[in-house]
Amino acid sequence: MLWHRKTLTTRILRVVCWDVRLVLIKVHRRWLLPAIIGGAVLLLATTGLFLMLRPSEPAAASRPMPSNEPTPAPTPSPTPTGPQWSEWENLGGSFTSAPSVASWGVNRLDVFAQAPGQTMLHQAYDGTTWYSPADLGPAIVDAPGAVAWGPDRLDILVRGTDNQLWHKAWGGGAWVGYYPLGGFLTSSPSVASWGENRLDVFVRGGDNALYHKWWDGMAWSEYERLGGNLEGAPAAISRGPNLIDVFFRGRDNHLYQMSYDGSAWLPTVDLGRRLHSDVAVSSWGLRRLDLFREGDNNTLQHKSWKGMSWTRWKTIGTGIDGTPSAVAWGENRIDVLALGTNGRLLHKHLCVSEELC
Repeated sequence: MLWHRKTLTTRILRVVCWDVRLVLIKVHRRWLLPAIIGGAVLLLATTGLFLMLRPSEPAAASRPMPSNEPTPAPTPSPTPTGPQWSEWENLGGSFTSAPSVASWGVNRLDVFAQAPGQTMLHQAYDGTTWYSPADLGPAIVDAPGAVAWGPDRLDILVRGTDNQLWHKAWGGGAWVGYYPLGGFLTSSPSVASWGENRLDVFVRGGDNALYHKWWDGMAWSEYERLGGNLEGAPAAISRGPNLIDVFFRGRDNHLYQMSYDGSAWLPTVDLGRRLHSDVAVSSWGLRRLDLFREGDNNTLQHKSWKGMSWTRWKTIGTGIDGTPSAVAWGENRIDVLALGTNGRLLHKHLCVSEELC
């Protein structure tokens, strides 16, 4: 359309110019001035026609004017909620081994550790008060292992100065034992329980293999060799009846897991390398496992299994010396005990909210 308009205008201008030339040639000199004036009028008329036929310019887009209204602030993201770790609680004391912790009820903790002179100390918490440590007598080597299979019941397994396994128990309001259970231990023992009158004890033997001994409510079994090549002490836990999980550091500094499913021991699982300390384990349900270790620079590190896969190691504290110990007496509740770099006993726990930490 625009091309047709330009073509028409060009033709009109050519005709006008040709007419003016003819007028200038043919007219008499006396008519020259009128002819020039007439040609100019005709040229102006043609120009007006051109302007009428020219397409109109599009209207300029209006620019938005700056507003003096303040820009609305973005809505803040909600604060994450869920279990959180408390700060360390310093329980004092003077200890020479990593602690072991057990719980036989809500808000109940019983902690055991070696003190100077190879004696074992017991410190209890009843939900409101930490009691002064009680001396349970000599003579133990390294950290004890402790477990509770029912209310007001505690079983303690230790490595004696003769390197055999010894058993001490609390029941009926009194301590009984020590009773020798034989064997040749090269590590601290670990003990788990999946029911009343059931104990499963794990130790490293003289050949660095993992050994298992259990109590079925009537008698102690012989030692069962489970194999492996351990660098340190094992850590055992039961997630439910007839279920046992044992973790240990191999001589290659890999973390290994052995599990019993109620009928047989499953193949050993390699959970990764670069492990430079023993681990502690706790569980609050069938599909939950929590591991703890001493990381680089005296840090406390944690990883968990929620039924499908393992998380990565995450630092949740600092200032520990040696292997920690952990216990869960309810869902979303874990208590961790560790020896501080100054030999004092430290405690922290997993909280369901920031207000309770």
